[in-house]
Amino acid sequence: MVVVMDVSHIRKPEDWPFEIPEFTADAINKLIDALANDARWTGDLYDELDGSTRDIVDPDQEMAVRDYYLRERWAREDSDGDGQPAA
Repeated sequence: MVVVMDVSHIRKPEDWPFEIPEFTADAINKLIDALANDARWTGDLYDELDGSTRDIVDPDQEMAVRDYYLRERWAREDSDGDGQPAA
């Protein structure tokens, strides 16, 4: 049986209110795809995303993206598991 994680609540690159560079967007999409497919080994994807965020010119935007994906803020926003941000 294949376990599929609901990733519908995780921001996609196009969901950000600012432009995400292509290399960073690709890394985000790879990570989301791996999470959706319940991949066991995601360390390389987190490393790739970590490096790719350096392409974001604005330091505040870079930190927002890093916090959201690398510190898994997306999981805290959905702490009740319903696929929606926590109230």
